Amino acid sequence: MTLDWQDKVVVVTGGGGGMGQSVAKRFADAGAMTYVLGRTMASLEESSALSEKITPIICDVADAESVAKAMQEIGTPDTLIHTAGINTPDRFMGHEDPDKVASAESWERVMDINVLGVVHMMRAVIPLMAENGGGKIVVVSSTAGHGYDSYAGVPYTTSKWAVRGMLFTARAQLNSHGIVVSEYAPGEANTPIVQQRPVLPAEEHRKTMIQTDDCAEALFYIAAQDHSVSMIQLPAYQPFGGMPPELTSPWLDGLEIGSK
Repeated sequence: MTLDWQDKVVVVTGGGGGMGQSVAKRFADAGAMTYVLGRTMASLEESSALSEKITPIICDVADAESVAKAMQEIGTPDTLIHTAGINTPDRFMGHEDPDKVASAESWERVMDINVLGVVHMMRAVIPLMAENGGGKIVVVSSTAGHGYDSYAGVPYTTSKWAVRGMLFTARAQLNSHGIVVSEYAPGEANTPIVQQRPVLPAEEHRKTMIQTDDCAEALFYIAAQDHSVSMIQLPAYQPFGGMPPELTSPWLDGLEIGSK
């Protein structure tokens, strides 16, 4: 288990806030030279202000050329922590309100960032890691890719099933190159993606979710292992898979999936 990250290079996508920002600080505090990737410099500078070991780099993971340019600047990483991902307010296949039906543009954007973003980052770092004797890749997926969480929406759930299948298939292939692939699948987490819900959860609900610092500790633990570690993490109240049961607060009110 690696606890001293001095002289290690870590790349964190989605590093401008939320889970990415928290995990970047966790690795920097452990001594790693940490690069945070994101689409806007303003958010990345907020992350880099947390430690002199955090360096911001503009990068759109949905754009293969942008990823290649970022990696040319960084060089060879020891570890990739991929947290970048989105959801959209329009997340239904059928709904009485047409505005809640996922548009073609939303489908494309979710798949471009949540699926192809993983593809672009992995394709960029794999040759570098392989030539360097190996490395670690930890990708954030979701419990939506392991069961079915109706409130996550159809495009998002589809994207996370794709990511899970990708990692499952690639793991053995990359192991032969010394690259360890792991997956982190959190349930409800209080990250900026929550703001994309059609109905925002109450503050009481947010407080019971997995917090970004919890995510950072889980990701650090996974990356510190010598072997592949895939982890599902759930807040205490959340069942795994399927429709939520009729629970008391803080769940159903904020999700509009209880009895009408």
